[in-house]
Amino acid sequence: MKKATIAILAIAILGLGAMFIFAQKGRMRHGGFGAGGGLMRMAEKLNLSDEQKTQVKTILEESKTRIKPLTESLRENHKQAESLGIDGIFNEEKVQQIAGNQAETTKQLIIEKEKTKAQIFAVLTPEQRTEAAKMKEQFKERFKERFKKRLDGKSEVDGTEE
Repeated sequence: MKKATIAILAIAILGLGAMFIFAQKGRMRHGGFGAGGGLMRMAEKLNLSDEQKTQVKTILEESKTRIKPLTESLRENHKQAESLGIDGIFNEEKVQQIAGNQAETTKQLIIEKEKTKAQIFAVLTPEQRTEAAKMKEQFKERFKERFKKRLDGKSEVDGTEE
């Protein structure tokens, strides 16, 4: 049970880190403040002024600079983890070290994400903040629906029940 909990926690941490990396690179297709389409759609819906758009862009560029070493660290740790155990030997000390590094890096990424989000929200008017919060909730609901559909579809394909 303890190993399963640790495995689930590690996967969750890696997933959060990956989501943040993709969002910062502008690869997240819907919502968020990632550069590119998501930011532009949000800026349009929130009716950001040109000055606000410039401020948000500056905030994102500064954040990208700060997270670059963190994303590189995640990649390097991931590469190290991939090479473990392929010789049939479990090196718990090394796994613990890599997991600890990943957890610390993910923690720093989450801190950076929240810092960036706060800086962006500081640029918004109270009305824009309210609208952004509504948009976030709508995104979460759409994500839940899509995830549920995928799970439902998978159970039909492999014949398992939920």
